[in-house]
Amino acid sequence: MARIKHPTSGRSLGRSRIDSPSRDTITDDGTTLVSVVDGEQIQIEITVGWITDLSSATIIAKVVEGANDGTGAVPTTAQPAGQVITLPIIDSVTTDNKFKLVIPETLIDSWAQQPTVDKPVYGFLGLEIDDGGAGNAKQVWKPLRGLVEVLYSPSEA
Repeated sequence: MARIKHPTSGRSLGRSRIDSPSRDTITDDGTTLVSVVDGEQIQIEITVGWITDLSSATIIAKVVEGANDGTGAVPTTAQPAGQVITLPIIDSVTTDNKFKLVIPETLIDSWAQQPTVDKPVYGFLGLEIDDGGAGNAKQVWKPLRGLVEVLYSPSEA
């Protein structure tokens, strides 16, 4: 069995236990917070650096209603029997690596809890990109996940 030696002491180092991971081989920037105002409709341009042609890809983005309790706190679970909203994707040029994700103005219209002046509501956001392959040749990435925070708007009251 090969042993790794410590660079300064020269002592042999044991291997890490299998249940003590020290390196994540798939890295990303972590979770995202998208903050919008109730009734606002925005487009977020996404550039995927590992694909140069999206023509055979399937792109799906969804927001799942969080179990908002009216306090403005970030929920830790989805709303039981809550809304699942599929977000529109705009991709007029599929032969590049860019597309737009649309947060619709009607995002929270059917949610159980609406935002108040000092208490936002939240949903869980996820983006999935399927490269269009088949069987074991297919790859599915989930490069964006996080929260959508929806703030109160007097014009929506």
